[in-house]
Amino acid sequence: MPPKNAGKEQGSAEEEEEILKAVVLADSFNSRFGPLTVDLPRCLLPVCNAPLLDWTFEALATAGVQEVFVFCGSHVSLIKEAINASRWSRPNSGLKIVPIFSGEARSVGDAMRELDTKQIISSDFVLVTGDVVSSVRIDEVVKEHKERRKLSKDPIMTMVMREVGPRDRPRPGSDATIVTVDAETSQCVHYDYIRHGKDSFQIPAEVLKSHPDLDVRIDLLDCSIDICTPDVPALFTENFDYQELRTDFVKGVLTSDLLTKTIFCHIAGKGYGARVKNTRAYGDVSKDIICRRTFPLVPDDNHPSGDAYELRNGLIYVAKQDVLLSRTCKIERHSMIGPKTEVRDEARINASVIGRSCDIGRRSVITDSYIWDNTRIGSNCLVQESIIGSGVTILDGSRIVRGCLIGKGVVLGPEANLRPFSRVTRSKPSQEDERWSDDEDGETGPEKSVGEPEQAIDDTLVPILGSKSRAYLWTEEEDGDSDEENEVETPQSLRLGRLGDKGSDVEIVESAASEMESDEESSDFGSPRSAASGTSVTTSEPIAALSLDSSSDFASECKQSLERAYEEGHTIDNATIELKTLRMASNVPLKQVAESIVQFLVSKVTPSGDAASDRKAINQHNERWSPLLSSIGWDDPPEAIFMLQRYCARNPSYQKSFGQILAAWYNQDVIEFDDIKTWYSRMLQMKKTGLDSSDPLASTIDDSMQQAVKLIQHIHELEQEDESDEEEEDDGP
Repeated sequence: MPPKNAGKEQGSAEEEEEILKAVVLADSFNSRFGPLTVDLPRCLLPVCNAPLLDWTFEALATAGVQEVFVFCGSHVSLIKEAINASRWSRPNSGLKIVPIFSGEARSVGDAMRELDTKQIISSDFVLVTGDVVSSVRIDEVVKEHKERRKLSKDPIMTMVMREVGPRDRPRPGSDATIVTVDAETSQCVHYDYIRHGKDSFQIPAEVLKSHPDLDVRIDLLDCSIDICTPDVPALFTENFDYQELRTDFVKGVLTSDLLTKTIFCHIAGKGYGARVKNTRAYGDVSKDIICRRTFPLVPDDNHPSGDAYELRNGLIYVAKQDVLLSRTCKIERHSMIGPKTEVRDEARINASVIGRSCDIGRRSVITDSYIWDNTRIGSNCLVQESIIGSGVTILDGSRIVRGCLIGKGVVLGPEANLRPFSRVTRSKPSQEDERWSDDEDGETGPEKSVGEPEQAIDDTLVPILGSKSRAYLWTEEEDGDSDEENEVETPQSLRLGRLGDKGSDVEIVESAASEMESDEESSDFGSPRSAASGTSVTTSEPIAALSLDSSSDFASECKQSLERAYEEGHTIDNATIELKTLRMASNVPLKQVAESIVQFLVSKVTPSGDAASDRKAINQHNERWSPLLSSIGWDDPPEAIFMLQRYCARNPSYQKSFGQILAAWYNQDVIEFDDIKTWYSRMLQMKKTGLDSSDPLASTIDDSMQQAVKLIQHIHELEQEDESDEEEEDDGP
């Protein structure tokens, strides 16, 4: 007979297994956010006015995690204070948070070996970095992982990935990750990291023999979420060469002749997941939160900071606590204003996040930037595509342009004029400070100092930093990457990871990319380009190559794809998937896909001469298919109007349909009133500068503008009627 307490022990074990645990790696083990991370760890950087770590806790709690171990080796006291201040530390939060402190870890491998030594993990657990924002149903991935474990003990890890969106795609000149999975089982059989300049990679012949049906994926974004067994920390302990999780551990396990362990890949069909691994990702994730791609993690619903926000038209979030907005200031789309912040007369904020207790001066302009708490910006300042740390003072007339990082407590101005990608800190870190000596951009020391009380101000820096500045300006050297991740990534790829870097100053060596850019028509409203690196596959034995090079007839293939979708009645989602796949295989910019969609939206309705029937057909067709533009990720409506205008100009039979299609797009929320006005103002400017007589636009621009004016007047009349109705309701009994 079994022991009397056997059933009780079995029940206890099952109960313990039901508790889902997670390990959060709070250290980033690199310095890509310096000087912002001199005084603050990356996991505590504010994203949409809440610490990154709180967004990570939110994701874990939503997924059903009950116990979280936070591993940290630097800024220990700050992380401990943040955990204690987090609402997830309250007894009734449903989440138990246990900090683990270690000053010895210098890499992910060291952290995993430390976990194995402490023996605090005895069952399957979720492994995430402390800079992850996710709405993926992690509990479902855990369930899938455990089902595999019931069949075999060989699976030790499930990596969570998702298909890339338009803003996630690697740009020309960047590196690429190749994930090869078994099409039937989702087992990851090969993992490779292709550095810029390489146009091929190898899959071992034995992999192809044992897995005849493979999916080679270059369109996946690593969510930095893994479901692991206790074997994972143990394997790190057994092999001290394992330092990085992907390039060392995953590749090592997959290529080992001794280990029989397997790794699987879960491709999330729903939900959002991304890591804030560099300043470009910081901007992308912030915009994704504001644009509600992270739903249900959105600012106006249970914000992680505890502050309440009101959602306004244009995806504008304004805190409900003591915000002062001048009647003449402009808060434009995709912006966020924190509590106790004041925006003064004629200031303009566009696609930016303003923190708590900030002061934005008169006639200052802030675009695509992130202003942290307690910052003061004077009058007539310009801040563009930059991150401004907490407690910064920017005096009147200063210009901070793309890619600048301003550290805590810096004083700049008046009339400071920083160069792009400048990095400024209040004081000079010690020469031994590793956080600076191993930065990915190679900053090795300060250029010159300004503003120390005991030093005279250097006159050569006054035009750059301002006469009343208190700051150190750091130089950028392209060579000098020495942290662990930089040994994998190329300097070019690292540069493209900077906020505000469009890749225009990076030399592209791939002939395919060069041909693509030289053949592409320039746009008057040119939006940032993005495309996947063209990559071919070879193996260690002669087999048919899987070519992924750019297709010269992409426009024809895209047209055929849209025709099939139209004739066969595909859903918008299915049509979008086909277009994204075609774009990835052909290595073309998103603009080219948008142009094909605009052509499809126009050309499928042939003008009959009867305005009423044409209007009805145009409305029906665009109601059905115009959502394709937003589904592929196109986010430049004025540029879409320009594409429409150019296509109609080149095809005179459609010129009279321009205004009708514009109205249909407005009614379907493809464009907004402000987008039409933006396009119209640019047309006025284009007329002033003059057009080449050979350009089809030259002969049709007046007609297009006249058709647009009719729509603008009609919208104005509707708005006035709405205002009148509201006034009558207010005056009613």
